[in-house]
Amino acid sequence: MEMKFRNNNKNFFYIFILILTVSINLLSIIAGKYIGINLEFSSVFILWSSVLIITYGLKFTFWLILHRKFKLSFIYPILSLNYFFSLFLGKVLFQEAITVTKIVGSIVIVLGVFIITMSSKKLEGV
Repeated sequence: MEMKFRNNNKNFFYIFILILTVSINLLSIIAGKYIGINLEFSSVFILWSSVLIITYGLKFTFWLILHRKFKLSFIYPILSLNYFFSLFLGKVLFQEAITVTKIVGSIVIVLGVFIITMSSKKLEGV
């Protein structure tokens, strides 16, 4: 019983790191956009540059942790879900247009990720 509990905690840890990696990657996308909008050297530029550097470092660290549990063919498609999430963040944060083409493209990406993750056993022991 105790062994099963440990395995569940370990699996939860890796799933949590995976979700955290996707979220941190989204934050780095947002930081990059804010830097691109405000290219002059200012406190805003320094803030978002710092966020970008920190998020890249965290993403790199979490990426290494994820490779201990998951195959690359599982991790990378999951991270591509950021295309779908960034579509809505672009609308909310930057008033970017959401077109039918963008929605269809995002749906294709999500379906592709679903097919890849379901096509074989990627969770290696989960």
